[in-house]
Amino acid sequence: MLAPLRAVGPAAWLGVLGVCALCAALRWNSLDAPLVRDEGEYAYAAQILRSGQLPYEHAFLQKPPMIVYTYAAAHALAPRTFWVPRVLAGLFGALAAGLLGWIACLEFGPGLALPAMWLVTPMLLGPGLEQFTANTEMFLVLPLLGAFAVYAASRHGRAGAGAWFLAGLLAAVAFWYKYIALPVLALLFVVWTIEEVWRPRFALQAPGSKFHPSRLIRRWLLLALGAGLASLAALAPFLIGDGCRRLWECTVTFNRFYRASATFGWSGLLACAHLFWVQWWILFLLPAVLVFRPRPRPWFWIAVFLTAWVSTGASVFGQYYLLVMPFWALLAALAIRELASLAAAGLRLPPQWVRLVFTAAVVLVVCVPDLPWITCTRQEFAAGKAAGGNAFIESQAVARRLAELTAPGDPVFVAGSEPQILFYANRLSSTRFVILYPLLIPTPLAPRFQAEAMRDLERRPPAAIVLAQSPLSWLAQKGSPPGFLQFLDKLLAQDYERVGAWVADARGGRWEEPLPDQDRADASLVLFRRKALPTRHY
Repeated sequence: MLAPLRAVGPAAWLGVLGVCALCAALRWNSLDAPLVRDEGEYAYAAQILRSGQLPYEHAFLQKPPMIVYTYAAAHALAPRTFWVPRVLAGLFGALAAGLLGWIACLEFGPGLALPAMWLVTPMLLGPGLEQFTANTEMFLVLPLLGAFAVYAASRHGRAGAGAWFLAGLLAAVAFWYKYIALPVLALLFVVWTIEEVWRPRFALQAPGSKFHPSRLIRRWLLLALGAGLASLAALAPFLIGDGCRRLWECTVTFNRFYRASATFGWSGLLACAHLFWVQWWILFLLPAVLVFRPRPRPWFWIAVFLTAWVSTGASVFGQYYLLVMPFWALLAALAIRELASLAAAGLRLPPQWVRLVFTAAVVLVVCVPDLPWITCTRQEFAAGKAAGGNAFIESQAVARRLAELTAPGDPVFVAGSEPQILFYANRLSSTRFVILYPLLIPTPLAPRFQAEAMRDLERRPPAAIVLAQSPLSWLAQKGSPPGFLQFLDKLLAQDYERVGAWVADARGGRWEEPLPDQDRADASLVLFRRKALPTRHY
């Protein structure tokens, strides 16, 4: 399996070092940027997991558990460094680029490895398209490509039946990062099974071998064993806790209704496709070359590429499309090779040099839109991303004041979807609803979730409440049940007093305590402290 690596020459290793340098250039000023909402959600879930409590039961989380384990492992390595998951995400992206290069080398020859790696690196790690965060999709890509790499190695006779076990294990890890990996994985194993049945025609192995049903059954059993062991390890705490009831409710039942919301659909797909076109128009044009110069093998990767687009669910969120990037980069690299061979024949130049020039030109086009982000300071990067509606710069200041006003064992509540405040302050929420989207997105579950959250706040009155005033932190829509908002307004008015707030100004913002009434409209996060009054029931 390592034979392609032994054939790598000094020039190729220089190219790999260049890919590593590009990774560092794309991430140098965003590693320690404050956490965004999603990262705060995962960081808080990891925090309660390390304290002995279970996510889903004590923190509403829409994602499967692998992301929680990843954040918990990162924070175990550096307990007081909130941005370590970003380092880990960058490492996952770099390793994914290496895996894609190996897949390209196995499938299409060593000349395609570096172009694929150079292309996929900015597509995965570029900061301009919100890919600077340590989100689930960033971690998912590596085990997903790992399953494809095992398949490619098996197809080329570099792995035995045990490859199915390893592929099943890696596929399960990708699945338990996020369920959207399932369609792509299903296509992989369907095609792999077909190739096992018609091995002499499809697989690059000895043509004399015959199909034996028992051999295929053994491979399926190994696949199931690998996937089963990885799934059991991922789900064990939740199986023991409540039989995965809360996990199912958060990640399947709610997501089924969430999938039907305005967050997904043609408008979201078109918005993201337009953004990609503006940034990477050349990547839309290159795959067309493969249609006009067809080859047998690229059609499998074209099918995977199209399936990856389907897997995104037409989401409005750009990080969903990270799943598409490796296969898009591979097709673009193939197209570059085809164009380079045509140009080299016409110009009578060495094809490898023409391919190098074409690759550099395409990578430059892909990277140019990110140059303003790559060349700015860390402070400018954070301020620029905050301008898009993320309340993450002020979260650290508010969390510090929240920690000063409360004792470590005091329950608190963040009224909004800013769980990074809970993580920064190292405080536990009175309710598992550390994001309020499940309460306000109009679904059949919203009234029940609202009733549960109100009961939680009555039973464990928060010592302090942080009120997020940005509409992006609530996503209240037409049809959202009004009960919880009415309850919260009454609770704050009767049982809590205003302490201070983060107020926006020309320099980015400031902490203001006490908060004058005239500044309330400009405040993004308002901190309240509980009065010395008996708890009221509503």
